[in-house]
Amino acid sequence: MDRLVVLPEARDYIIENGNVVLSGRLANKEELKNMNLPKDAYGGVKMFKKILLATDFSHCAEQLWNCVDELKELGMEEVLIVHIAPLMSGGRSQDQAREALDVKKAELESRGISARSIVRVGLPAHEINDIAVKEQADLILVGAKGENRIRDIFLGSTVWDLIRTSRNPVLIEKFLMENNKCVAVCTKKFRRVLLPIDFSEDSLRVYSLFINKLAGRVEEAVLIHVVDKGNTEEVVEKQKDEAFDRLTALRQNLEDAGVKTEIRVRIGMPARKIAEIAEEDNVSLVMMATRGAGSIRELFVGSTAENVIRDSIRPVLLFPASNRK
Repeated sequence: MDRLVVLPEARDYIIENGNVVLSGRLANKEELKNMNLPKDAYGGVKMFKKILLATDFSHCAEQLWNCVDELKELGMEEVLIVHIAPLMSGGRSQDQAREALDVKKAELESRGISARSIVRVGLPAHEINDIAVKEQADLILVGAKGENRIRDIFLGSTVWDLIRTSRNPVLIEKFLMENNKCVAVCTKKFRRVLLPIDFSEDSLRVYSLFINKLAGRVEEAVLIHVVDKGNTEEVVEKQKDEAFDRLTALRQNLEDAGVKTEIRVRIGMPARKIAEIAEEDNVSLVMMATRGAGSIRELFVGSTAENVIRDSIRPVLLFPASNRK
């Protein structure tokens, strides 16, 4: 049997036994050719070629450089090192920032990594997003302390505003404070990845990206679905059984691709259960969409993603919703 693949940017399409399945209806390969799908839909393509690393020169921000080697292994080719100076900063502080970034740039280039440094003045979240879009960055890399409080993110409200409005994937590295120093929670972020699946288009799109572009580089995956509503116990149990069956099919795809995969189905508040499983299963990364089933069209991050960022001390890789413009 052909490996089943959920196609990026397509609503509920899968490929099984050479057929395209659309909302339960079989379509043939000729119909697939007429669909507006990415040419790299079947994988083998580097996921993060160009990375935007945002730094404020704090101790935690400096630890982000430890992520570079792992991202290079995933196909990273270029790093944009970005610092946004405050609106009231003087020319001297901006010059000092450029000098500091140039030192980092030289270090990266000595390791065979192409790098450019960018210093701007303005509102950090707005400027970072603007640079990411204009430079066509594949990923924005920022950091957060791991005390489970969003205000402890080292860039403060900047990071929060960034993930609420970004059109680009954002990797939020998490740090714990040990002896007044920032220490990364996970040094190998793509070792054991937690994928929350609510079967919305956006959560399946993230699953599709994972299996098509990361499966060959990830050792283990955990698929989780949380049943968060049901009028009766019977309804809840039925939803659990249905979710388990659907996750089982997704697990088979990953295992066919060489990724050891486990399934978790829980009842309760999605963000809380995701954070609990992240700790229980010692995952190295939570990879999810910013919005899922039942969320409304707005600029804010869906409540589940928002609370996962707050509650989990694990790094979180967020993908913007497909309808974010």
